[in-house]
Amino acid sequence: MSLQVRLSDAGNWRLVYLSTLTGDIEGWRRYRIPAIDPIELPITIPGRILTVGATYYDARPNWKSAGTLFQAVPAALDDTLVFPGLTGGTPEIDTARRAIPLNTTALQVFPRYASEHRYRFEAQGWIPRITLGIWEYIGPEEDEIIEKLETIKVDLTRIEIKVDGLNP
Repeated sequence: MSLQVRLSDAGNWRLVYLSTLTGDIEGWRRYRIPAIDPIELPITIPGRILTVGATYYDARPNWKSAGTLFQAVPAALDDTLVFPGLTGGTPEIDTARRAIPLNTTALQVFPRYASEHRYRFEAQGWIPRITLGIWEYIGPEEDEIIEKLETIKVDLTRIEIKVDGLNP
């Protein structure tokens, strides 16, 4: 599989989220409650190719991970069967997750399960403040496998027409 995209074209990127998040480090120190609450991006994103940057410049040298970015899609499940006492069911399910490095930007390619995706970021529990930026790739995507399948589909149609022409 060979996914081909034009990452170096500035017009192919759209900033979808930028925020500095501050948490309660005392909650982490006392009770191991993550300092920063999980962040649900306030929009759905049609794209699956993202660049994510996460910075905390006061981080210790051995801190390499900023946290985890989760991809979710809508689902009509009733999870009260598994979790008795809950009401309402689950409106979405997690489909993929990616580790986000600290103090850098990194390309993240997620699978395409739906036309719209939701994303959630969970920072490492010990990070008290983080700046998170997420860009969506909006440029063209070309996949060699899809192109080959389309070619085969056209060829099969042509063969089918010829076979039908042989039968009187």
